[in-house]
Amino acid sequence: VCGMKVTTDSPHSVTHEGWPYYFCSAGCRTKFIADPARYLAPDPSAAAPAPAKPMPAGTIYTCPMHPQIRQSGPGSCPICGMALEPEVPTLEHDDTERQTVARKFWYSVAFALPVIAIAMIPHLMGVSVAHDTGRWLQYAEMALSAPVVLWLAGDYYRRGWQGVLSRSPNMYTLIGLGVIVAFFYSIVATLMPDTFPPQMRDEHGRVGVYFEVAAAIVALVLLGEWLELTARGRTSAAIRQLLGLAAKTARRIRDDGSDEEVAIDSIVAGD
Repeated sequence: VCGMKVTTDSPHSVTHEGWPYYFCSAGCRTKFIADPARYLAPDPSAAAPAPAKPMPAGTIYTCPMHPQIRQSGPGSCPICGMALEPEVPTLEHDDTERQTVARKFWYSVAFALPVIAIAMIPHLMGVSVAHDTGRWLQYAEMALSAPVVLWLAGDYYRRGWQGVLSRSPNMYTLIGLGVIVAFFYSIVATLMPDTFPPQMRDEHGRVGVYFEVAAAIVALVLLGEWLELTARGRTSAAIRQLLGLAAKTARRIRDDGSDEEVAIDSIVAGD
């Protein structure tokens, strides 16, 4: 009736056409009994929470760390690289970004774990890998880490470059630089090991690579961003619940002294 959330613990209830309905107060229960059709969905059994809607066009987004950053629509802060959030909380919520980061994280785990296993198991077990086998393992590391470094981490390079352009290098600048250097150094070490001095090659002529480091760093950063967006989403959910408690209707006095119930949005100065 009024939009407040109600549980089955409420003492205000009524059964209508075999369905139990619960209310926040006796007043809402009375209004419902007087005109049930006004408040019911066409099919009560199919009634379900509406899916989250995207934020309205033109919504101003800002950075939690740098409030001077303001833009229309979502994005990332050019100073610190953090995801922007709506300047004014609303009842609408778009969870697309958190879901995208979560999906990227699980993709990165699927690629990074085999790379880490290939790189670390011989060291942990003290096994000396033959020359040909070692080269094929390096090729496998390169192939598995490439999607993580070149695809899943792409947004971090953009954020880091924005920091450089704004003369404010940020965490993503460091992450992107470290990952790119480790990855392309490892490519050269894999494809052209003879270009390195003998001191950098092992007894089989191979040069140490860092594919597993690059992939693991991206996976860990994605995990951190996922946790951050989840925590911020919970905070926003609490704010939305508070906004949901605001009055939806008001009683307006007509010129003849009678009153009517109207939506809050229809109230104007002078009423």
